[in-house]
Amino acid sequence: MSMIEATTASAPATLSMDAPAMAEVSTEPVSATGAAADTPGIAKAGPSADVRISMSGSALASERTAKQAAAKDSDIDNSNLPDNVKTLIKRLRELREKLEQKVQELQELSNSTAGNPEQRRMRIEALRTEVGALTSAMNSVSADLAQATRKFTSDQKTVVAGLIMG
Repeated sequence: MSMIEATTASAPATLSMDAPAMAEVSTEPVSATGAAADTPGIAKAGPSADVRISMSGSALASERTAKQAAAKDSDIDNSNLPDNVKTLIKRLRELREKLEQKVQELQELSNSTAGNPEQRRMRIEALRTEVGALTSAMNSVSADLAQATRKFTSDQKTVVAGLIMG
């Protein structure tokens, strides 16, 4: 079992996703006093830093990603297609984007000579597996989309094809 010791900060720090704070922190243990001193593993902290966090980093990233996705897929949302078809088109776009990224990674790694050859070979195999899984998922979503649009008019199918290509 390990013991957690409190440390003191030299000055109040404000944290932000845009500019990481560089505060100095003392690693000297703070002596425990009072009731906390009688409890093993608990130390009473002395002066502390005032930290204000408006939103967590993951929440900010999620918010940005959601806004970007909404803007990116606004053409789909604004179409007069059924919701299930819109969802399938969005999924196809997402899978195509991931597939393009993995193929690019695979090409870069295949052309690289840096690093351990065995680790590089293992990573190439892992990327090939991911590319296969993404391709399979795209085929499945494409089949679902074909089924969902089989009764569409030729104009509706043209709209769907245009939205898929983004």
